[in-house]
Amino acid sequence: MAGNHPGVPGLGDAPFSAGGRRSARPGPGREVDDDELSAAEEDVHGRALVLASVARDARLNQKFLLLITLSAAIATLGLLQSSTAVVIGAMLVSPLLGPIMGVGFGLATLESNLIKRSLVTMAAGMAVAIIVAMFIIWLSPIRDVTPELRARTQPTLLDLGVAVVGGIAGVYAIMRKLSGVMVGVAIATALVPPLSTIGFGLATGRFDFAVGAALLFLTNTLAIAFAATIIARINKFGPSLTPQHTAMQVMGIIVTLGILSIPLALTLNSLAGEVRARSVVQTELRSLLGESDRVDSLNVRMERDAIAVDGVVLVDRYAAKLDTELAAKIRGELDRAARVSIVQLRQQTNAAVQVEEQLNRRLATLEQREEDSRAILAGLTVGELVPRDRVLIDSQARRVIVQRDREAEGEQVAAAIDRIMAAVQTGYPRWLIQNGSLTAAEEPEETAPAEASATE
Repeated sequence: MAGNHPGVPGLGDAPFSAGGRRSARPGPGREVDDDELSAAEEDVHGRALVLASVARDARLNQKFLLLITLSAAIATLGLLQSSTAVVIGAMLVSPLLGPIMGVGFGLATLESNLIKRSLVTMAAGMAVAIIVAMFIIWLSPIRDVTPELRARTQPTLLDLGVAVVGGIAGVYAIMRKLSGVMVGVAIATALVPPLSTIGFGLATGRFDFAVGAALLFLTNTLAIAFAATIIARINKFGPSLTPQHTAMQVMGIIVTLGILSIPLALTLNSLAGEVRARSVVQTELRSLLGESDRVDSLNVRMERDAIAVDGVVLVDRYAAKLDTELAAKIRGELDRAARVSIVQLRQQTNAAVQVEEQLNRRLATLEQREEDSRAILAGLTVGELVPRDRVLIDSQARRVIVQRDREAEGEQVAAAIDRIMAAVQTGYPRWLIQNGSLTAAEEPEETAPAEASATE
């Protein structure tokens, strides 16, 4: 009541504006106009709408399960095909950003119900995605390790940075209702492809793939959730929280991300070492080869404290000590043991290349002649006026002899055969098509009436 606190106006003493709002906020010496109250109320109302939207997207329902099933199927097929475009499509379909944002906003406001609901939804989505991936891989006859699969088994600090920035962009998009930005966030913070990779690792017994993909999914999930928590607190979500609550939130985020950064930093250091080792190996190998020699394939990998190198080089002269010399150079540059196995293949000389080209041309010519001879035989025996056993073909000389008995044929049949031979001769001018007798087929007697004298 007004009389209980001298000098401080009570709620009943505050005048109201025409719209029913108080024009003065209780407090000594300070008045608040209608515009300020309206802005404050709009902020509170806007934050309530954002929380309601986040809670709605974090619900576990049939729509969520259907989308996560479709997304996992698309991602798994894209990983098996090593198709980046298909994998990106799975990222866009995935609904996992909803419950992850729910965890972030729940931590910002300490809403235990929102956190529980989001965790249950996310756990169900993870389970469905992994099961769908395992089922598809079990049915698929192709289980090769593709570059798209391998790319999701070695997360680094760079992936953590991408997820943090993506989470910030996602919260900004939710608060400003920018649906287009969420498309970019979904692509940048890949969530379903790592789950499909986990399913691949479990289905094929590649547990190292499953562990690496699980670390990538955990990195993306925590980074997005914590980024959402930080941005939400900056935008005054959870105004009733005390400084002690804020300190606990900050310390929890720092400690969790710090622990998560340890394996990510180790992976990044290992990848950086592999890149440097590959560069050194390529440089040293090039220095040991001749000017005309070239590297056909080269594989450099780290095996504990040693560097393993294998590949194929095309050389003019065989170098007996190439492996030992390259291993010595690698040890000198990188101060690590090296195991080298380089296969040397002799390059073809110009003369050998020319001979091979001539042989190829010769084979092509013979194949063409065989094809022409089959077509000529089919053309001459059309209508069965000329039996097949009376057509003699010499493919090497491009010569065809048709054994005929003009008296037995009769005038009309003989004229028809002459027209057939003339038509075939016109179609194959490089061949010589002639008449021959039944008694001496090897000696041509006369040429078909329309026959052109054709030579090579």
